[in-house]
Amino acid sequence: MRAWRSLMSPMPVVGVVILLGILLSPVEGCKVDQCIDIYNYAESFRNCKKCDNHQYCIGLRTYYVCVQNLKNTTGSCSGDINYQSIQTQINRFMRDYNCSKVGPIRTFGPDNPLTPRRPIGVCSFKGEAIYKHCGLFGDPHLRTFNDEFQTCKVRGAWPLIDNEYLTVQVTNDPVVKDGSATATSKLTVVIKRDVECGPERYVLYEAQTNSLPATFDDGSTSFGRDQSVQIAEIEAGKHVEIYIKYIDTTILVRQVGSYLTFALRMPEELVNSTRDGSQNGLHLCVKGCPAREKINYKQFLAQKHGRLKAENDHEKVAMTREEAIAKCKSDNVVDFYFDSCVFDLVTTGDTNFSLAANTALQDVLRLNPESSRTHKNRTDLKEYEKLYPNTSTASTIRTTSGTHLRTLQTILVLCSLLLTNLTSRTL
Repeated sequence: MRAWRSLMSPMPVVGVVILLGILLSPVEGCKVDQCIDIYNYAESFRNCKKCDNHQYCIGLRTYYVCVQNLKNTTGSCSGDINYQSIQTQINRFMRDYNCSKVGPIRTFGPDNPLTPRRPIGVCSFKGEAIYKHCGLFGDPHLRTFNDEFQTCKVRGAWPLIDNEYLTVQVTNDPVVKDGSATATSKLTVVIKRDVECGPERYVLYEAQTNSLPATFDDGSTSFGRDQSVQIAEIEAGKHVEIYIKYIDTTILVRQVGSYLTFALRMPEELVNSTRDGSQNGLHLCVKGCPAREKINYKQFLAQKHGRLKAENDHEKVAMTREEAIAKCKSDNVVDFYFDSCVFDLVTTGDTNFSLAANTALQDVLRLNPESSRTHKNRTDLKEYEKLYPNTSTASTIRTTSGTHLRTLQTILVLCSLLLTNLTSRTL
């Protein structure tokens, strides 16, 4: 996000610390939600044409000061998992952007209230500042715009988003040879023509395993009026971000291990703007995975002991459920991201998927900080054990189309042999 942050006149940090102390000190408990509101306010200024790290650091530093002050004034945050997760996120991003912990931050007061200011300019988004998030990561796990959490097979190419502004498609390949586990190896973003603000032609960005370009396909880093479409390389070969100003949409693409992760934030009113107004298209971020592609990960994870049985006899599971749970707890993932982490470690044994789950959680906390308010911060599978008390193995929970095809072929062969046998006896 380095290239699209703006600057507001700062005041000394000490003055803001005092102001935040007055604001937060009367609150009982660890009310980290207030810092989320302050961060949203700090991030709402995007008037500069080409901002640098300095502007982004102001927003992060504002968040950091609020969180630290909250800890010092309430004394009840040390055991709060949500607080710890946000604190880890802030420190990580400050390191990534080389931000010092001392310096200017956003301020507010009677003449500058704690409400986000809409961007000003012809090519700024004019709609409401209400956003939706979609993410895809791991083997693969989907968080839809409607905050539905799904684990899916979706092998091959699948559309995530397709509306009048952009199209995003992913390709998922097997994690291990002949296995049913898949993960994203290719991601394509197409930004469509926009006469007033955007590119004059379709703009393509394509990432693949071990190839995360820092530019669009033609080598450009920006398009449109006032550079309304921009791409920024955050970490070479590992993290790229695309920002589309006139629809206020941010896209994050990462490579974790050998596979890609995707996260997007888009205004709510644009989310259901599918191509030609049709609602019949298959867009995973909008409608989720088809029923035939969904995996009942809850039932799979309800198996309690030892090595969970692989979905196919030729697959090998390299990690026990207990080992996976311990690893995922140590990597500070919660709720669906905890489930996804355990699922992936059990089915693949690849610890990079634990990092992918952690990264996906950090991305959603950054793009949609309000989502933390709905987190339960769960780090166990007890509710699934209660939901599926008689589960023994999950060998039939997750199947592939190839498995079904082989079964059908076997049945047809048997039927053919039986028919041949009956015919010969008749003759």
